[in-house]
This record gives sequence, structure tokens and C-alpha cells, in this order.
Amino acid sequence: MKNIFLSPLFCFMVFVCNSQTQVLVNPQVEHQTIEGWGVSLAWWANLVGGMEQATIDEVAAYAVNDLNLNVFRFNIGGGENPNCTEGDHIRTDGGKMPGYRNPQADGEGWGTYNLANDARQIAVMDKIAALRADKGDIITEMISYSPPWWMTHSECVAGHVNATSENLKPEFYDDFADYLASVTGALNSNYPSWNISYIEPFNEPISGYWKKGGNQEGSAFYAATQAQVLWRLWQRKKALNIPFIKLAAADNSKVTSALTNLTNLKNNNPNEYNGIAKINTHSYAGTWLDKANLATFAETNGNKPVWQTETGPLSWKPPVANAWWIRHYDMAYRLVEDLRNLKSTVWCDWQLMSRDDGWGLLHQTNWNENTPFQTPVLNKTRGFYCRKNVTNFIKVGYKIINTNHGNTIAALSPDNKEVVVVIVNSTNNIKSYNLNLSNFSHISSFKTYRTSGESSGLGEDTTEKTRSSISEKGILAENTLSYNSPAYSITTFVMDLTDTLSANAFTKNNVSIIPMPFSSQSTFSFSRKLSKGTLMIYTLLGQEVKKIEGIHGKELIINREGLINGNYVYKLTEGNTVLKTGTLIVK
Repeated sequence: MKNIFLSPLFCFMVFVCNSQTQVLVNPQVEHQTIEGWGVSLAWWANLVGGMEQATIDEVAAYAVNDLNLNVFRFNIGGGENPNCTEGDHIRTDGGKMPGYRNPQADGEGWGTYNLANDARQIAVMDKIAALRADKGDIITEMISYSPPWWMTHSECVAGHVNATSENLKPEFYDDFADYLASVTGALNSNYPSWNISYIEPFNEPISGYWKKGGNQEGSAFYAATQAQVLWRLWQRKKALNIPFIKLAAADNSKVTSALTNLTNLKNNNPNEYNGIAKINTHSYAGTWLDKANLATFAETNGNKPVWQTETGPLSWKPPVANAWWIRHYDMAYRLVEDLRNLKSTVWCDWQLMSRDDGWGLLHQTNWNENTPFQTPVLNKTRGFYCRKNVTNFIKVGYKIINTNHGNTIAALSPDNKEVVVVIVNSTNNIKSYNLNLSNFSHISSFKTYRTSGESSGLGEDTTEKTRSSISEKGILAENTLSYNSPAYSITTFVMDLTDTLSANAFTKNNVSIIPMPFSSQSTFSFSRKLSKGTLMIYTLLGQEVKKIEGIHGKELIINREGLINGNYVYKLTEGNTVLKTGTLIVK
């Protein structure tokens, strides 16, 4: 009877154990290094820049201080035709971007610009740069959505009469390139603190979205014309003394479109492809495999970094009626997927502030198009805190390391003293995880931060969890962290590895030398990955006979070359720290 009773209990316990997802965090498999987190300034900065200075200061501080953003995409607007036959059709929440140049005929007005036209966006960007100055890591990318209206076939910056047709007239290819380069050069001279680093001349260029009379700037550009513009832009930026500002392409809306576009450009215009410093893509659409394919293309065709430069809940529908807030957790999952599979080194949102709760991380709840520049009443959305759960902890310079589960991402600090693990649960079920941290010899301590729930103030807002339980902070035992992730949540674990790197922690796990003694070669295996390690071998009288520097990894093969039969002493160091000493025998 006792055996009959215990059998189902045993089966239940096995079921519980198996229901826990096992996640291995592996620092030996390294991926991309994070360059930063960002947002486009169009269109919200054009709006906020017209508000009172206190609002500019407040919103800029949210971007820099709260969200830890350091990458900003500044819009060089085309400026709409004031006499457009479609009337006043551009959206009013900042979308009507000013141009920098009055209408000019082909070949006229080269190098002319008027920065005062764009005073609102400039005011916001300059405040952002001032707030970020002490970090020294700001990156600004200049972006264009349409050429100036008089350079286009339709005389409208929203696109051609036919949405799939290119709108830039061929005779204005060089003028358009000069327009972008001259404005960039002027802004770079006047605002050096922005650290303008890139120009991206296209936006969703093969999408077929952009049509005359639309509510935002846009223009089709196919690969052959992209090459023409890129070539002329390279010439004009060199002539205008800004050769150090690099080119990027091509900001396609879908990851599959990016791969098609860049493959076409590379195959037919290899010089222009080679001239771009990085690949930009949006991630409005694309499976994890599509993203992995683009990452592979970028790596094998010039080893170019990939930036995810714009995304949002386009065409998103709630799984439960009216539960629109769930999209913020789906966006958090998209961020993780883009880091894992697209290998993006920069990840950007489209809007920091918007008139709804979906696109902006800040929701302007009192938006009124009749009084667009009134003081906004702002609500931090779930997206604000979901993003903060990542951007505050995976910082510039952190390296993405391998995890074996698609809902997770992990990163290691440059000094190897901190590992960050993020788990996203975008489902309506509790998910149980065991994080296998056995690749780290010792976890000194860890902190847990969580965002969950439906709305700010009611759910957790990047809240530090301090109660030791499997459903709160998590339980760490023998290098396994067990944790139950609530439905619709994002959780970040920040783990202190300081002791892992100490000499004491290192010597607890002795260096393995196989074979020992050795006659031709032997392999040193270390308990953790070394960075810039040095191995020195001495005779018993203290004479140095071999020195190997720059050891990087968990293994080192040494040859006996230069060593006669006998006993030796070795010393293993990392930087100024002696990790291990011991004896070698050569026979």
C-alpha cells in the first residue's frame, strides 16, 4: 500500500521538476558587443521642442537618465510643399518636419542651409547631448525620410503618385546628397557634443508605403538608385570636410526586405555596399530565422554590425479583447529576439512620446491637435518600464553571451565582474525557470528587478525584489537560480561576479595540467575564462625560461620547446594579480 501511494507522488514530483525550463548561461560563447539603446527624434522632438523649456528638460531627462539611452536618430526633414495639391495632409503631432533649404533648381544652392528652420528638434537634441555629456558615449545618426519636395516627381514629400515608384528626380541625385551632407556638416560644426557619426539617406525605401497625400514623409528608393545616392553622398561629405561621418543603409521596414535590398546592392553595386559602415533595419516584421539570416549575411559580407533602428506594435492585435497593454510585453520579447537572432548592437524605439499608449514610451494623455504645444500630461507606459528593465542593466560595452532559451538574453560586463540575465514572459501563464550558472565559479550576490502587470503604478515598475522566494527575488543554490516568472512580466537578474575573478576564488578550482609530467606538450585548463593572462615558467633557481602573454580563454597548450628535462615552477597572472603558482615536470 505504501508503494502504491508513493508512485503517483513521485510522478507528480517528476512532473514539477520537468515543467521547469532549464536555461544554461554560457560566457564561453560570445556574441555582439552592445553599442547602445536609442530612439528616433522624429516626430516627438519636433513637437516637444515647441513646448516650454521645463518640458524639454523633463522629456530629455526621461530619455537619458531614466532609460539610459545614448543613440539618437536626428531627422533631416524634406519640408512639405506649402502649395501641395493634396492640401495640408501631414499629421500634426510633430510629423510636419521643416526643411533646411529653400527651393533651388538643379545644381543651385549647394552647401546652403538654414539651421534656424529646425530650431525645435535642435533644442531637444542639444539638451539630450548636454545630459549625456558626462557618459561620453552619445551617438547621433542623421536620417532622411524624403528629399525636399521640389526634388521630387510628385512635388510632395509623402511619396510619388504611385506608391511603388521612386520620387526623387534623377537630375537631383547629387543635390539630394549635397543637401544631406551640408546640413550634417553644419550641425556637426555647431553642435560637436552630439557626436554625429552616421548618415542614413533612406527610410523603408522598398516598402511601397509612400504615396502622395500621405500623412508623413516617405520616398521609394530601389537598390540601383540607392547606389547612386550613396556614391554622391560619399563624394559630397568628403568635399564638405566630414569624411569621418560614415554611411548606413537601408532602414527597411521588414527584416526580409532588408536582406533582399542589401543582397541586391551588394551583388550589383559592390563598391557602394562596401562603402556602408553598418546595416540598418527595422523589425516590424520578421521571424527569428529571418533575423538570423540577416545577421549571417552581415557577418559573412563585410562583417558589418547590424542596428535595429526602428520598431513598434504595427498591426498588433490583442489576444484578449481590449487588452492592448499586452503589446508592451510582446515588444519586450521582440527586443530579446532582436538581440539574440538579429545580433543587433544597437536597438531603437520609434517614438519616445506619443498621443497613444502604444507607440510612445511616454503617453501624452492630454493631446489636442488644436493646441499641440501645450504643457503635456505624461504617463509612463508599460513599455517605458519594460525597456528600462533592459537598458538600465545591459550597458554600453556589455557583451551578449549565450543562453539556450528564446525568452532570455544574457550579457557580461567588460570587466567580467557582472552578468545580467533577462527573462521575458509575454504569456498569461506563470513560467518556471532554473538558470544554470555553473560556468561561473562563484556568484557573490544578485539583485532582481521586475516589471509586470497592466499599468504603471499598479503593476511593478522596474521594481527591485528583495524577498527571497522563488516567485519574488528567486532562490540561488549551488549555482542554480530558480525562479517563477509571473504572467506578462520582464525580469532582470544582475549578478555580482567579483569573487569569481579573485585569486582566492580562482585557486579554489585548481589549474588542471594534462599530461603531467609531459614530454612534448601539455594543456593548461583554467576554472574560468582568462582575459589577458600571462604564464611564466622558471627554473628552480628562479631563471625565467618561457613567457606566454595575452592568454584569452579557458585553455592553453604549451610546447616543451626550450625546456630541458627537469622540474620547473610556473606562475599564472592576470593583470597585476597572481592567480596560481605550481610545479611543472618535463621528461
